[in-house]
Amino acid sequence: MSEVKKVLENLKNQLDENLTRLDPEGLVGRDGTIIREECIFSPPSNIEEISSLEKELVITIPQDYKDFLLYHDGMTLFKSYLAEFKFFSLNEMRENLLIVQEDCKEFVLELTKNYPIGEFPDIGYIMINNDKVTKESSKGAIYVNHISSEETNESFVSFVENIIDKTGEFFWEDANLPEY
Repeated sequence: MSEVKKVLENLKNQLDENLTRLDPEGLVGRDGTIIREECIFSPPSNIEEISSLEKELVITIPQDYKDFLLYHDGMTLFKSYLAEFKFFSLNEMRENLLIVQEDCKEFVLELTKNYPIGEFPDIGYIMINNDKVTKESSKGAIYVNHISSEETNESFVSFVENIIDKTGEFFWEDANLPEY
């Protein structure tokens, strides 16, 4: 079983039958209901679709992210009225890369082959640096915010695990995080 599958199975074991959990802060809505956070997991992709996207966009998708796409072609973690953490499907990666490239033109930045794999609330895109990624791992290639980037020095698996464990915090600023 892949590392990302283990992390996501552990999360699913913490959710109820509707794939929700209580907000860790114990927040209550205006109507007095306790806020629940929903997780949405898309059906898997396949290796042919992943390879096709790599060729089309001239990118390298690391094995840890491929493992995720083969398990779930996209997911949303902890959706509530406050925020959500989104990891893109193959189609969303394609669509959002075009947006990133338009933003680069608008802000007079060099066009990039770095590509978005998700969105982090109040920060922006979760990106993979196509120059740092290897076929085996995304370690050190994950960063957030495509305009004013902040490197995380994490792999995709540790990034997801930290979102699960430290919901809402800028965990990449913590020097004591475990390595994968």
